[in-house]
Amino acid sequence: MSYTVPDWPVLAAFTLLAIALLAALAGQRRLALGVAVPASAVALWAGVLAPLAGLAYLLLGLAAWLCQRWPRARWPWLLAVLLILALAMHALPGFYPPRWWQGALADNSKPYTLYWHWDKGLAGLWLLLCLPRIAVPAVAKRGHWLLVCAACLFAALGLALASGLLAWQPKWPAWWLPWLAANLLLVSLPEEALFRQGVFAAAARWPLWQRCLLSAALFGLVHMPGGVLWALVATLAGAAYALLYAATGRLAYAVLLHTGFNVLHLAWLSYPQLR
Repeated sequence: MSYTVPDWPVLAAFTLLAIALLAALAGQRRLALGVAVPASAVALWAGVLAPLAGLAYLLLGLAAWLCQRWPRARWPWLLAVLLILALAMHALPGFYPPRWWQGALADNSKPYTLYWHWDKGLAGLWLLLCLPRIAVPAVAKRGHWLLVCAACLFAALGLALASGLLAWQPKWPAWWLPWLAANLLLVSLPEEALFRQGVFAAAARWPLWQRCLLSAALFGLVHMPGGVLWALVATLAGAAYALLYAATGRLAYAVLLHTGFNVLHLAWLSYPQLR
């Protein structure tokens, strides 16, 4: 199960992007911006970005200015969310993701392609830099929240297996390391920033449990292209990530749980789904 390693300029560009994302997650905004600029320049040189991608950068800059200029208005944030979703769905031009591997992990599994998507990482960076950091109120009986979190994960796993979406297929692909890097920084981190930090901030006046439900429902909704059952599994998993975020107030914990559940999916279950 061999895979293709991109050229070193591509690896250098994504390494810089990873540093920027981790710095932004740690609250080091100046460092994140300082690294993101040369990262983008290297990505342009490496062919990961085309000059047309500058349009996305201009739109992100405009969205950041609008949200800072009118922080209490809803329309700038709605426009920003639409832009972020467009990036996450790879709908904007000028981005050329390097492909590491393509094929099927088993005869009865759907085909899968491992890409490193710059546009989704860029969306995550914008979210970490621009979203308001509203503290999550401390919860009483944190252990109960964590128990429900675990129950939601087991429910998601049980539904996926019982419905025939997934089956037990233990494996460890040779390309697990680039997959893990992509899943942590280009999948879980942007998604948790949007659906946990972003949704919780947008619904700051709601009770915490309602924010968890809204976060989970929206997370399931964006997985609807995979089918209704897949969306329900994602909703249960999203509820678990939301409950952990609510119980701890730490976005990094939700990112790690999201990544860990995806590692379980890759290593022990059909990936990405059964045919």
